[in-house]
Amino acid sequence: MDMLTLAEASTLAARHWGIEGEARALPSYADQNFRIRTDGDGYVLKVAHPSWSAPDIELENLAMMELARREPALGCPRVQFAGNGEHLLALTVDGQTCLVRMLSYVPGTTYAEAINSLRPRECEALHESLGQAVGRLTRGLHDFRHPAADRLHDWNIMSLPRLLDEVPHIEDAAFRDIVREHAARFCDALPAWRATLPISVLHNDANDLNIIVDDDAEGGKRVSAVIDFGDMCTSFRLADLAIACTYAMQHESDPVACARRIVGGYLAMQPLRRSELEQLHAFILARLCHSILMATRAHREQPDNPFVLVSQQGVRGLLRQLVGVEPDAIVRPYLESSHD
Repeated sequence: MDMLTLAEASTLAARHWGIEGEARALPSYADQNFRIRTDGDGYVLKVAHPSWSAPDIELENLAMMELARREPALGCPRVQFAGNGEHLLALTVDGQTCLVRMLSYVPGTTYAEAINSLRPRECEALHESLGQAVGRLTRGLHDFRHPAADRLHDWNIMSLPRLLDEVPHIEDAAFRDIVREHAARFCDALPAWRATLPISVLHNDANDLNIIVDDDAEGGKRVSAVIDFGDMCTSFRLADLAIACTYAMQHESDPVACARRIVGGYLAMQPLRRSELEQLHAFILARLCHSILMATRAHREQPDNPFVLVSQQGVRGLLRQLVGVEPDAIVRPYLESSHD
């Protein structure tokens, strides 16, 4: 989407939020985002694609406000109120009504950029910090509710059954069988899990590009923030931990050890039931299958778009690796602990 010029973005920020600064375009898949540079870290002006509904954007803003109040150490973007007291404005942009908001800019680098430059001990500390951040995310949203969180969302792990029709389109026959087996096993268990496992509103996208890393007090790195709340939904409480593990493990030669440290950090912030921990391995496999099937569908619909398969090498490699791992290998050290 390309609706505002840099000059128009600066003018809009000054007019509605009183924020004076130079605008610079930021990458976005569907929206138009600008960093507004000021004397401090600055701000991000976000112009939503006209297809977004007000409840969807309101869900994100209210969740970030809730986390700012309950979990200030998490460092999520802070919602900025406009001069009229509103946190979300409907403005006419290039002849169309768009939802516009302002967030604080979060400095740092992404987890994906940071992790591969660290020494082993620094990596281990960052894994634990990642778990703590996601645990704070779960804790901060534990009783948060919003009608838009109940929307149908393609990336909700509960939607995996709707993707099973994509399995036959996976070209590699042996790999197709792996995906079919583990996706079907997860889908078969869904009715029972819906009745027994905790369900809550989730961030649902704690991937390595949405985790922001900054320096800690000891010269290492720590997770300073979680960004991009655009995939929020209501689903299994366990899913955010599984998603964080899924992406972090792809950077590691020993993914099980990495995931153990993430789980340890998470549990220090947010206890889980034993019945949840026992399913973490299945949830990680399901998220990998989910990613593969989403990419398979996107590639079938957009065969000339190279970006839809850009992350698939790591995803497929991790799935092949994890199907040979004992289901309790990650969580075994924590199963005897006391949980809620």
